Amino acid sequence: MQRTKEPIVKDASSSRDVTPRRASKPGCLGLIVAGLAFIVLVYAILIYFISQGGTAEDEAREEHGIAQCWQRLARDTLDARERRTTEQRCQEMTEQFEVKYGHPPAVTQPPAS
Repeated sequence: MQRTKEPIVKDASSSRDVTPRRASKPGCLGLIVAGLAFIVLVYAILIYFISQGGTAEDEAREEHGIAQCWQRLARDTLDARERRTTEQRCQEMTEQFEVKYGHPPAVTQPPAS
């Protein structure tokens, strides 16, 4: 009778230490903290560039848009609902302009008819 060699299987539990090992490399927590720091940095850069005032060209373009809004409000073809909505939009644009540039635009109300 021929004997077959059986593979030697070690007991897995005997090779384990009882004391837990500490990781010498930064683990998951380190990666999470680094990721959050990166996200905060990106948001800070975006907020910085958005909060910067626009150029003189941007200011003139926005001021022209506000003037056109107020001129549209002066038209007689608008019904009451359109007039109310347009007036709210023009006022909001005017307020945002003042916040962004620190002074009101040249036109802040509809032209007198």
